[in-house]
Amino acid sequence: MPVNIEDIIQNKPHLKDILRLYEKVIEFKGFASNMVKSPVSLEDVFYPSELINPIFESFSSIFDMPEDSLTPLREAMRLGQIDLTRLPLNEIPAFSLPHHEDELMTILFLISKPYFLWLKNSYNLNNTFWQEGRCPVCNSTPSTSSIDESGRRYLYCSFCETTGYYKRIGCPVCLNDDPSKINIITAEGEDGFRIDTCDACGSYLKTVNFNLLNDLTPELADIISLHLDIIAQGKGYRRHSPNPIGMIRIA
Repeated sequence: MPVNIEDIIQNKPHLKDILRLYEKVIEFKGFASNMVKSPVSLEDVFYPSELINPIFESFSSIFDMPEDSLTPLREAMRLGQIDLTRLPLNEIPAFSLPHHEDELMTILFLISKPYFLWLKNSYNLNNTFWQEGRCPVCNSTPSTSSIDESGRRYLYCSFCETTGYYKRIGCPVCLNDDPSKINIITAEGEDGFRIDTCDACGSYLKTVNFNLLNDLTPELADIISLHLDIIAQGKGYRRHSPNPIGMIRIA
Protein backbone atom coordinates (compact mmCIF):
# COMPACT_ATOMS: atom_id res chain seq x y z
CA MET A 1 0.00 0.00 0.00
CA PRO A 2 1.43 3.41 -0.94
CA VAL A 3 2.68 5.49 1.96
CA ASN A 4 0.58 8.60 2.55
CA ILE A 5 1.77 11.99 3.72
CA GLU A 6 0.24 11.63 7.19
CA ASP A 7 2.24 8.44 7.76
CA ILE A 8 5.43 10.19 6.69
CA ILE A 9 4.75 13.13 9.03
CA GLN A 10 4.21 10.71 11.89
CA ASN A 11 7.57 9.05 11.21
CA LYS A 12 9.43 12.22 10.24
CA PRO A 13 7.79 15.11 12.15
CA HIS A 14 10.66 17.47 11.27
CA LEU A 15 9.39 17.38 7.67
CA LYS A 16 5.84 18.41 8.57
CA ASP A 17 6.00 22.00 7.24
CA ILE A 18 7.67 20.92 4.00
CA LEU A 19 5.13 18.15 3.44
CA ARG A 20 2.25 20.52 4.12
CA LEU A 21 3.67 22.80 1.46
CA TYR A 22 3.95 19.83 -0.90
CA GLU A 23 0.25 19.15 -0.31
CA LYS A 24 -0.41 22.64 -1.67
CA VAL A 25 1.69 21.79 -4.74
CA ILE A 26 -0.50 18.72 -5.28
CA GLU A 27 -3.65 20.83 -4.88
CA PHE A 28 -2.39 23.42 -7.37
CA LYS A 29 -1.50 20.75 -9.92
CA GLY A 30 -4.93 19.21 -9.50
CA PHE A 31 -6.68 22.54 -10.06
CA ALA A 32 -4.77 23.22 -13.26
CA SER A 33 -4.73 19.72 -14.70
CA ASN A 34 -7.89 20.11 -16.78
CA MET A 35 -7.50 23.73 -17.85
CA VAL A 36 -5.79 22.99 -21.18
CA LYS A 37 -7.74 20.78 -23.56
CA SER A 38 -5.44 20.84 -26.60
CA PRO A 39 -1.82 19.59 -26.87
CA VAL A 40 0.96 21.98 -25.82
CA SER A 41 4.27 22.20 -27.69
CA LEU A 42 7.66 23.72 -26.91
CA GLU A 43 6.74 26.50 -29.31
CA ASP A 44 4.17 27.59 -26.71
CA VAL A 45 6.68 29.18 -24.35
CA PHE A 46 4.09 31.14 -22.32
CA TYR A 47 0.78 30.42 -20.69
CA PRO A 48 -2.14 31.22 -23.02
CA SER A 49 -3.38 34.70 -22.13
CA GLU A 50 -6.82 33.45 -21.08
CA LEU A 51 -5.23 31.16 -18.46
CA ILE A 52 -2.94 33.69 -16.78
CA ASN A 53 -5.53 35.15 -14.41
CA PRO A 54 -6.99 31.77 -13.33
CA ILE A 55 -3.50 30.37 -12.81
CA PHE A 56 -2.38 33.29 -10.66
CA GLU A 57 -5.63 33.50 -8.72
CA SER A 58 -5.42 29.81 -7.89
CA PHE A 59 -1.75 30.07 -6.98
CA SER A 60 -2.38 33.06 -4.71
CA SER A 61 -5.24 31.29 -2.93
CA ILE A 62 -3.59 27.89 -2.50
CA PHE A 63 -0.17 29.18 -1.43
CA ASP A 64 -1.55 32.04 0.69
CA MET A 65 0.28 34.75 -1.22
CA PRO A 66 -1.35 38.19 -1.61
CA GLU A 67 -2.37 38.72 -5.23
CA ASP A 68 -0.76 42.17 -5.35
CA SER A 69 2.63 40.65 -4.48
CA LEU A 70 2.34 38.57 -7.67
CA THR A 71 1.13 41.41 -9.91
CA PRO A 72 4.56 42.28 -11.44
CA LEU A 73 5.16 38.61 -12.28
CA ARG A 74 1.68 38.18 -13.71
CA GLU A 75 2.10 41.27 -15.89
CA ALA A 76 5.48 40.02 -17.10
CA MET A 77 3.83 36.77 -18.16
CA ARG A 78 0.97 38.63 -19.79
CA LEU A 79 3.50 40.64 -21.83
CA GLY A 80 5.33 37.46 -22.89
CA GLN A 81 8.52 38.41 -21.03
CA ILE A 82 9.00 35.05 -19.31
CA ASP A 83 9.91 32.10 -21.49
CA LEU A 84 8.89 29.09 -19.40
CA THR A 85 11.06 26.73 -21.44
CA ARG A 86 14.18 28.50 -20.10
CA LEU A 87 13.41 27.67 -16.47
CA PRO A 88 14.79 24.08 -16.59
CA LEU A 89 18.08 25.64 -17.72
CA ASN A 90 18.11 27.68 -14.49
CA GLU A 91 17.63 30.90 -16.43
CA ILE A 92 15.55 33.54 -14.69
CA PRO A 93 14.18 36.78 -16.19
CA ALA A 94 16.85 39.42 -16.72
CA PHE A 95 14.57 42.30 -15.76
CA SER A 96 13.86 43.36 -12.18
CA LEU A 97 11.09 41.72 -10.18
CA PRO A 98 10.37 42.34 -6.47
CA HIS A 99 11.66 38.97 -5.28
CA HIS A 100 15.00 37.61 -4.11
CA GLU A 101 16.56 35.34 -6.76
CA ASP A 102 15.96 32.11 -4.80
CA GLU A 103 12.38 33.15 -3.99
CA LEU A 104 11.74 34.06 -7.63
CA MET A 105 13.08 30.71 -8.83
CA THR A 106 10.82 28.90 -6.37
CA ILE A 107 7.73 30.87 -7.38
CA LEU A 108 8.45 30.40 -11.08
CA PHE A 109 9.02 26.67 -10.62
CA LEU A 110 5.76 26.22 -8.73
CA ILE A 111 3.60 28.44 -10.92
CA SER A 112 4.96 26.86 -14.11
CA LYS A 113 4.29 23.30 -12.90
CA PRO A 114 0.98 22.93 -14.81
CA TYR A 115 2.68 24.09 -18.01
CA PHE A 116 5.36 21.39 -17.78
CA LEU A 117 2.85 18.69 -16.90
CA TRP A 118 0.86 19.68 -20.00
CA LEU A 119 4.06 19.33 -22.03
CA LYS A 120 4.64 15.87 -20.59
CA ASN A 121 1.13 14.78 -21.50
CA SER A 122 1.51 16.20 -25.01
CA TYR A 123 4.84 14.50 -25.79
CA ASN A 124 4.50 11.27 -23.75
CA LEU A 125 8.21 10.38 -23.67
CA ASN A 126 8.26 8.32 -20.50
CA ASN A 127 10.76 5.45 -20.32
CA THR A 128 12.98 6.63 -23.17
CA PHE A 129 16.74 7.12 -23.07
CA TRP A 130 17.81 10.59 -21.87
CA GLN A 131 20.28 11.88 -24.44
CA GLU A 132 23.04 13.87 -22.74
CA GLY A 133 21.44 13.18 -19.38
CA ARG A 134 18.58 15.64 -19.90
CA CYS A 135 14.82 15.23 -19.85
CA PRO A 136 13.65 14.74 -23.47
CA VAL A 137 10.52 16.85 -22.83
CA CYS A 138 11.78 19.99 -21.04
CA ASN A 139 15.59 19.64 -21.14
CA SER A 140 16.01 19.67 -17.37
CA THR A 141 18.80 17.85 -15.58
CA PRO A 142 17.58 15.21 -13.10
CA SER A 143 17.64 15.53 -9.34
CA THR A 144 16.83 11.96 -8.34
CA SER A 145 17.41 8.52 -9.78
CA SER A 146 16.98 4.83 -9.04
CA ILE A 147 18.46 1.54 -10.22
CA ASP A 148 16.19 -1.44 -10.80
CA GLU A 149 16.93 -5.10 -10.21
CA SER A 150 18.34 -5.52 -13.72
CA GLY A 151 20.80 -2.66 -13.22
CA ARG A 152 18.94 -0.14 -15.40
CA ARG A 153 19.32 3.38 -14.07
CA TYR A 154 16.24 5.63 -14.12
CA LEU A 155 16.22 9.42 -13.94
CA TYR A 156 13.36 11.64 -12.79
CA CYS A 157 12.53 15.16 -13.93
CA SER A 158 11.28 17.55 -11.24
CA PHE A 159 9.78 19.98 -13.77
CA CYS A 160 7.53 17.79 -15.92
CA GLU A 161 7.86 14.52 -13.93
CA THR A 162 8.98 12.52 -16.95
CA THR A 163 10.85 9.30 -16.15
CA GLY A 164 13.60 7.92 -18.38
CA TYR A 165 16.75 5.87 -18.25
CA TYR A 166 20.46 6.55 -18.59
CA LYS A 167 23.74 4.65 -18.60
CA ARG A 168 24.59 2.89 -15.34
CA ILE A 169 27.82 4.77 -14.62
CA GLY A 170 28.22 8.44 -15.42
CA CYS A 171 27.21 11.94 -14.41
CA PRO A 172 24.09 13.12 -16.31
CA VAL A 173 24.96 16.76 -15.58
CA CYS A 174 28.41 16.97 -17.21
CA LEU A 175 28.48 13.52 -18.91
CA ASN A 176 31.67 12.54 -17.08
CA ASP A 177 32.03 8.75 -17.09
CA ASP A 178 35.37 8.46 -15.27
CA PRO A 179 34.57 6.24 -12.25
CA SER A 180 37.44 7.75 -10.28
CA LYS A 181 35.58 11.09 -10.23
CA ILE A 182 32.23 9.63 -9.17
CA ASN A 183 31.66 8.82 -5.50
CA ILE A 184 28.86 7.52 -3.31
CA ILE A 185 27.88 8.98 0.06
CA THR A 186 25.49 7.27 2.44
CA ALA A 187 24.06 8.56 5.71
CA GLU A 188 23.01 6.79 8.89
CA GLY A 189 19.25 6.58 9.19
CA GLU A 190 18.70 7.10 5.46
CA ASP A 191 18.32 3.46 4.45
CA GLY A 192 17.46 3.05 0.78
CA PHE A 193 18.94 6.41 -0.20
CA ARG A 194 22.39 7.54 -1.24
CA ILE A 195 24.17 10.49 -2.83
CA ASP A 196 26.08 10.10 -6.12
CA THR A 197 28.62 12.91 -6.47
CA CYS A 198 30.68 14.02 -9.45
CA ASP A 199 34.05 15.65 -8.80
CA ALA A 200 34.34 16.67 -12.46
CA CYS A 201 31.52 19.24 -12.19
CA GLY A 202 30.78 19.38 -8.46
CA SER A 203 27.19 18.17 -8.81
CA TYR A 204 25.25 15.44 -7.05
CA LEU A 205 22.27 13.23 -7.67
CA LYS A 206 20.22 11.39 -5.07
CA THR A 207 19.56 7.71 -5.75
CA VAL A 208 16.66 5.88 -4.13
CA ASN A 209 16.29 2.13 -3.82
CA PHE A 210 14.01 1.08 -6.68
CA ASN A 211 11.83 -1.05 -4.37
CA LEU A 212 10.97 1.98 -2.25
CA LEU A 213 9.21 3.44 -5.28
CA ASN A 214 6.54 0.79 -4.88
CA ASP A 215 5.29 2.89 -1.97
CA LEU A 216 6.71 6.34 -2.72
CA THR A 217 6.50 8.62 -5.73
CA PRO A 218 9.85 10.01 -6.90
CA GLU A 219 8.68 13.40 -5.59
CA LEU A 220 8.01 12.09 -2.08
CA ALA A 221 11.30 10.19 -2.14
CA ASP A 222 13.06 13.45 -3.00
CA ILE A 223 11.37 15.29 -0.13
CA ILE A 224 11.89 12.72 2.60
CA SER A 225 15.59 12.47 1.73
CA LEU A 226 16.09 16.21 2.29
CA HIS A 227 18.79 15.43 4.84
CA LEU A 228 20.96 14.06 2.02
CA ASP A 229 20.73 17.40 0.22
CA ILE A 230 22.01 19.10 3.37
CA ILE A 231 24.92 16.65 3.57
CA ALA A 232 25.84 16.96 -0.11
CA GLN A 233 25.61 20.73 -0.18
CA GLY A 234 27.55 20.94 3.08
CA LYS A 235 30.37 19.18 1.24
CA GLY A 236 30.23 21.74 -1.56
CA TYR A 237 28.27 19.74 -4.15
CA ARG A 238 25.47 21.41 -6.12
CA ARG A 239 21.96 20.39 -7.03
CA HIS A 240 20.91 21.56 -10.51
CA SER A 241 17.12 21.15 -10.50
CA PRO A 242 14.56 21.99 -7.79
CA ASN A 243 12.94 19.58 -5.43
CA PRO A 244 9.12 19.27 -5.58
CA ILE A 245 8.60 22.44 -3.54
CA GLY A 246 11.00 24.47 -5.66
CA MET A 247 14.16 24.40 -3.53
CA ILE A 248 17.64 24.00 -5.01
CA ARG A 249 19.82 25.40 -2.26
CA ILE A 250 18.92 23.72 1.03
CA ALA A 251 19.81 25.65 4.18
